[in-house]
Amino acid sequence: MKKLTALLICALFGSSAGYVCAPVLSVWMLQSSEPEMFSGSSLALYKNTVVCDCNERPAGEGAKDLSKYLSTLQAAKAKNQNSEVLPQEIGLTYIRLSMVEEKLQRQSQADQDMEHGQTKLSAVGWRDVSKSHLKSLVMQLNSEYKKLDKKDKPISAAIAAP
Repeated sequence: MKKLTALLICALFGSSAGYVCAPVLSVWMLQSSEPEMFSGSSLALYKNTVVCDCNERPAGEGAKDLSKYLSTLQAAKAKNQNSEVLPQEIGLTYIRLSMVEEKLQRQSQADQDMEHGQTKLSAVGWRDVSKSHLKSLVMQLNSEYKKLDKKDKPISAAIAAP
């Protein structure tokens, strides 16, 4: 009976330790074996917090957040020179930053950011890099990030549902 009790206690402690250690070890394993996938998912989470204007934060804070995100993207690009997605994301982030700079009435900085974005996007093969097209495209992309209600439903869906 004592052997059975000891075995059950060891099994309980072992499973508890595995429950705690498994997430940490899986993140470490993913980081070491697939760094591009890990950094991609991390950047996607970061992008969601930056692009989503869910907190109705002032444009000045949005500009700071976009600048930090842009720096992160550029650092990731420096580590992964063969990436085809990062230059496009950098270009779109410049366009987003340009739009925020316009809201802050910093026209010269907005024009500079727009030029950087157009240059990056044309370098990856985009054909139409006109200012109006890129602004409408970014507004459409940004509209996919919606504020959630308390039940984790998009506000627009929550309003439409009875």
